[in-house]
Amino acid sequence: MPSAAARLLLASAAVLALWLGAAWLIEMLWIKGQTLPYALFARQDMPALLLGITGLGVVAAVLWRERGVSVGPTNWVLQGRIVGALIALFALAAWVGRYALFGDYALSRDEQVAEFGSTTLRDGLIGRPIPAEWIDYRRAIMPEFFSPFGADHVWASAYLPVNSGFRALCAWMGDANLAGPLLLVIGLVALWKVALQLFPGRNDAVAVTMILTLTSAQLLVTGMTPYAMTGHFSLNMLWLALVLRDDRRGHIGAALVALLLGGMHQWHFPLLFLAPFLLWFALQRRWGVLAFHTLVLVVIVGVWAKLWPAFLLHHLGQPADVMPAAGVADKLGSLMARLEKWRPLLHVARFMAWNHVLLVPLAIVGMAMIRWREALRGQTVMLPLALGGLAVTVLAIDQGYGWGYRYLHGYIGSFALLAGYGWTRLRQVSLRPVYAATLVTLMMASFLALRAHDYVRPYQQSHAMIMASKADVVLVDPRGGRFVTDVVRGRDGDPLGRPIVMNIGMLKRASLDRLCDRYSIAVFDRRNFLPLGVGVVNWGSPHIAALRAHMAERDCGRPIS
Repeated sequence: MPSAAARLLLASAAVLALWLGAAWLIEMLWIKGQTLPYALFARQDMPALLLGITGLGVVAAVLWRERGVSVGPTNWVLQGRIVGALIALFALAAWVGRYALFGDYALSRDEQVAEFGSTTLRDGLIGRPIPAEWIDYRRAIMPEFFSPFGADHVWASAYLPVNSGFRALCAWMGDANLAGPLLLVIGLVALWKVALQLFPGRNDAVAVTMILTLTSAQLLVTGMTPYAMTGHFSLNMLWLALVLRDDRRGHIGAALVALLLGGMHQWHFPLLFLAPFLLWFALQRRWGVLAFHTLVLVVIVGVWAKLWPAFLLHHLGQPADVMPAAGVADKLGSLMARLEKWRPLLHVARFMAWNHVLLVPLAIVGMAMIRWREALRGQTVMLPLALGGLAVTVLAIDQGYGWGYRYLHGYIGSFALLAGYGWTRLRQVSLRPVYAATLVTLMMASFLALRAHDYVRPYQQSHAMIMASKADVVLVDPRGGRFVTDVVRGRDGDPLGRPIVMNIGMLKRASLDRLCDRYSIAVFDRRNFLPLGVGVVNWGSPHIAALRAHMAERDCGRPIS
């Protein structure tokens, strides 16, 4: 008869194996997807999950006959110095990793726009005026993720300002890349406080909660990036800690945190986390608290979906180039469009791979073991935590880039608390299976970190090659490569400088002729980025092909060497 530890490890391996098998059969063999998430799943997540499943089997065999082993030391979770040191080391790893793993390079357009917004706010601006000579080239220089307000004369971020604002504050302190690590510290300390409050007398459950969080590759690697998702994790946990104080200061503080959450980058993101707590307050029959936090959600929508666009309209001008999409109807329309790429098997598999191997299995136990009579009387906070996490898991809309599944990023703390609760419902007397599974997780995390580095490096090298060009203008021809248009960017978040980088596909023949007449031109194309290791995607563009032929006729432009 296997020990309880071995049964836990084998059951967790079975959960991962069943999900991975379903994802492989349906998404890869049947649907045969060719988009970016499929490529990342095949090269990163599937090997990591196979490693994790194998590792869980090995440690289960080692612990097969474990009997009568004590829980082990757990008093460390009560000692602020020890927990603080672990959190500080985690945050330090995120800051070091920004440079060691990614070479201080923002891979995706989302990240690049966050950096652009940060430098703009740091300079005391909400939008960067476009010099007259570059007005006609504004979309070639900033092809995506720009605000529509005043877009014919101003560059401004399409995202709300809180994430970029915090990065600007950190830049003022010395390094914008401190933003992610500092947010990690805030969120992890808040999570620790919540775990201590929810699991009194169960130091082992607190230890499980913190171990599962502090070994999350998704939390660590995303903390190295400018993504707003680290802010969502951090402020979600801070909001929860303040609400659980259950006093006037706590609820007012939570309201202020919720307002910041709404402005982190898109106002609708925190609603799925916050809304289930309204049900919780209603089940508790706490009508005053319910009314207050309902009003907070109304204020979030009012401020960020209505007042902020009105502010941009007043200060930047009428929308241009594209229609604004900030209202409630626009967000619902965008959600419905993205649900056409509904791939829960794929995206949740990515989440499993980038987090502790016991996180999802123990969270499932926690959800299944909720005492529903207590829950329906509002006596357990596990109910709203589970509802929020399940809602986003079921939606599982396409994310594009992401280390793990970033739309569940704000719920990593929720899953960890549910896992801690699940641990309390198991008849486990030893933390040895958790420690053993943590070794497996660390091996997976190391593999995934190396794969992330290998994926980003060709783009970072492409950007460095472009920036080293002596030309006035570099035209990027993205044909044949995966997301090569994302290297169309300036230096340090500034779209201008030397060289000025443009997407050739956004130019017209007449505007191209003016560039050729006035400036020295270099071309960055597949001859440059494919040898660096950028993924091959066989796509073409007759428009770009015609422009390149015209350049050849004019003897305009030279290859970047």
